[in-house]
Amino acid sequence: MKLTLTLDTATAGVRAALTEEWDEFAGPVSMTPMVRHFARDEEAIAWGRALARRRRLSRIYLTDNRRPAPAAI
Repeated sequence: MKLTLTLDTATAGVRAALTEEWDEFAGPVSMTPMVRHFARDEEAIAWGRALARRRRLSRIYLTDNRRPAPAAI
């Protein structure tokens, strides 16, 4: 079983989507992502880790789709 936390930019804060994936006889299966909005990315990561602990998983995979802010000239 694998949990992937995807972080995207939102108008205010961070959009976090947590997807659970596992293997079955017919091939890999993934559930519909759980989506929440957070003010800070640290809150989103803590949320993902808490859900991983409930499923007795030791790690989550992080995909950060946010772009860094452009440098001031």
